[in-house]
Amino acid sequence: MRASASSAVTVVNAFATGIGSAIGIDLWTRAKVKLAGEGIEGEIRVRGERVDDFRLIKVVVDVFREKAGEDFGVRFKIESEIPIGMGLKSSSAVANALSKALTDALGLDMEDLDVIKAGVEGAKRAGVTITGAFDDACASYFGSLWVTDNRSMKVLLRSEVEPVPVVVLLPGETLLTESLSGKDFSSIKPYVEEAVRLVLGGEWRKAALINGLLYSTYLGHSIEPFRIALERKAVVGLSGKGPAMFAVTEEPEELAEEWRRFGEVITTELR
Repeated sequence: MRASASSAVTVVNAFATGIGSAIGIDLWTRAKVKLAGEGIEGEIRVRGERVDDFRLIKVVVDVFREKAGEDFGVRFKIESEIPIGMGLKSSSAVANALSKALTDALGLDMEDLDVIKAGVEGAKRAGVTITGAFDDACASYFGSLWVTDNRSMKVLLRSEVEPVPVVVLLPGETLLTESLSGKDFSSIKPYVEEAVRLVLGGEWRKAALINGLLYSTYLGHSIEPFRIALERKAVVGLSGKGPAMFAVTEEPEELAEEWRRFGEVITTELR
């Protein structure tokens, strides 16, 4: 069975409040699975490079073994366009694509949100998420804008978005989510709560900027790319814990050219 899920960018990071918001973008992870014998075998390729960390694959398979009530084996292949360790929901996309493919392969009767929640459970067990990233997973699976309470796994808002251009900046460094486990975000919580209020009120662009500046400053990311994007009247934010930044703009080529001094740049669309 085959399934796919996309990347997403952050509107509000849930680290400080437990409430998060994300929007799907047009970068993809594709999974192919086959039930076969025993054990778990396969390969993961991210942007053409082989990845040997199978932790997430193994725990998602374990979640579905529990759901199916049987100890099946899996042969899998994962191919992803989404860079790892950048805050672009690479783990959510893998968990989603694998969960959907396993659901279909096993013939399980599951609602889409339950498929997503199974992937979130796998991500929690694998230690690749701090909050559960339910907002990221929903945006990755369905596209559009989502706001969720990641503590209670409840959807607070879903809103369609126009497929407008988005420029994504990939600075040279990476930052794995598990490295932030235990970090105290309480000092920025009151300000992030304002970003939550804005996105629930329909002002996701303002929310993304406030959230991005707060977390970039707190985590030590340069905000110079924000200044350049704002000069061009772009909607700009930090995706996840970073270091990836994104900007929604009517002049993607011009902004991409300026951002290249900071790292690799990808131009795609909201979905």
